[in-house]
Amino acid sequence: MKRLIRCIRTDLESGKDLVLASIVKSSGSTPRSSGSKMMVRSDGSIEGTIGGGLVEALAQEEAAGLFNGQHGSVFFKEFDLSNELAANADMICGGHVSVMLEHLPADEKTIAAFTAVDEAMSKGKHAVMFTAIDGNTVREREAVRPCCQLPALLFADEAEATKLLEEALKSGTPVIEECGEVLLVAEACIPQPELFIFGAGHVSRPTAALASSVNFRTVVLDDRAEFANAGRFPTAEEIHVLDGFENCFSGLELNANSFVIIVTRGHLHDKTVLGQALKTPARYVGMIGSKKKRNAIYDALLAEGVSQDSIDRCHCPIGLSIGAQTPEEIAVSIVAELIQNRAG
Repeated sequence: MKRLIRCIRTDLESGKDLVLASIVKSSGSTPRSSGSKMMVRSDGSIEGTIGGGLVEALAQEEAAGLFNGQHGSVFFKEFDLSNELAANADMICGGHVSVMLEHLPADEKTIAAFTAVDEAMSKGKHAVMFTAIDGNTVREREAVRPCCQLPALLFADEAEATKLLEEALKSGTPVIEECGEVLLVAEACIPQPELFIFGAGHVSRPTAALASSVNFRTVVLDDRAEFANAGRFPTAEEIHVLDGFENCFSGLELNANSFVIIVTRGHLHDKTVLGQALKTPARYVGMIGSKKKRNAIYDALLAEGVSQDSIDRCHCPIGLSIGAQTPEEIAVSIVAELIQNRAG
């Protein structure tokens, strides 16, 4: 989502009108669920996906009508994947999706709305996009931070807006409600979970790159500036050069949606980081190493008073067992485990 929002902002700022296709409702078995988005440019090129195949191709065709004003500035398209459409496309999903296609003009208000969402997500913060639709026209578009005072929306009172905002954040999917003759859509823009990578060695590089590509906000930390730098980690959101691994979590804001992997250059550093990581509320803590190394570190931590329950939170050896050998293969196994954990 974050990468797509950044693409939308960049294209709008360069003066390019766009069409945004969003799945606002889905039922049954479908390629992508509610909230999935695809950006369509005037030349037909896309960013993001709403599932690929015939549905995506038809949505691209429909987008052309928004660029030339045939459909106004917004309309909804229904796709039944249990009928002839699915059969002709060799799709066996058997579900139903409703896609909202909206024209995004490269004007000041639209740019401001997507800039606000982009900046919030870049800081790991939530945002909600409100879109008010009157007939086939977008009358208002406003980005809202949940922690901030709601703006005075033209087509909804504060109680209605608050209710929609809370429902969107809770469900993580678009929420649609009729407010008189206006349709009000609230879409939650959820930031990527943060992945803190302690160690900037040969395994960390492909791990950070792969994690970024599957929507983790990566933060790399090491005590060696020659390793922890933007040249080696161009996709990392943050890079921290530490004085040492003692107190290495100082200044970091971890929460129950944070992920930590420990791939430093030595057992002593791994133990130092793990002892601190287990005191955080992180959702996932993983450490690279053999079972022998793991047991030695666990025994040392137990001797220092760390509880067995805390130690049991650690995934070690890290990653799914796929027979990985090279740094790139190990990165695949690690990120696969992160995705599995994120999916719940």
